[in-house]
Amino acid sequence: MAGFDVLRARPLGGGLSNRCWQLELQSPSSSVRQAVWRPVSAASQAFGVDREYEYRLLSAMQPCPFAPRPIAKTSAGILVEWITGEVCVHAPSSAVLMALQARIHRLPLPGWRLAVRQRAEHYLAVISPEDHGEELASVCAHYFSHIPHSGFPDTCCHHDLGFYNLIQRPCGELAVIDWEYAAAGDPMLDLAFTVQANHLDVVTAAQHYCRYQGGDPDLVSEAVQRWLPWCDFLAMLWYYAGANLWQDDTYRIEAKALLAKLAAA
Repeated sequence: MAGFDVLRARPLGGGLSNRCWQLELQSPSSSVRQAVWRPVSAASQAFGVDREYEYRLLSAMQPCPFAPRPIAKTSAGILVEWITGEVCVHAPSSAVLMALQARIHRLPLPGWRLAVRQRAEHYLAVISPEDHGEELASVCAHYFSHIPHSGFPDTCCHHDLGFYNLIQRPCGELAVIDWEYAAAGDPMLDLAFTVQANHLDVVTAAQHYCRYQGGDPDLVSEAVQRWLPWCDFLAMLWYYAGANLWQDDTYRIEAKALLAKLAAA
């Protein structure tokens, strides 16, 4: 694989759109090393993941102390560094997360952008016909006509900075994994995703973010609040797409709960 011999392989749990593998690799010119295989698959394509973009972003970031180093890419997927440590099982403090968020937003700006309507339409295209109905159509029409514009300049955004994508290294430092959704984008949307995924208080998060990144905490808080319903909207469509992809009703249950929440708002 990409010039390496695969000595051992095991599937990784926890990745909802990844289905990745931990590999033990060796090449004629190197010692044994650990890596993660991130494939191009039906799942990655259904969720709009582009491994070429992911590899390019990780390459452009280097050297970066809190992200995996890219190793190799092929048409079938990418190899990235395995980061030794423990996956976080709960969110770090708001201050720690916002310091990390600010560091991500200062990374080089990618040459591609997350357009929320385009991403929503991509998910809609892979949703099962049985899940399309009047309520979903009404919610989609509302959100497509109410896309926030925060006015903040685009930054590099991770778009999934949940505690489940954080590794605590043995030295205590945090590393960020799963960069497949990273792109240029509105930093306030990225911040809204982080607030939602880690159940943070918006006002407190905005204050910490501005301490590290600068800006007006009130303006940041207001912009994040405007994006939070869109986070629910995209999550709903993501779950419906997952329900169709894996024929798993647990995804559909999550999607329907979010649809009811959005329809009632």
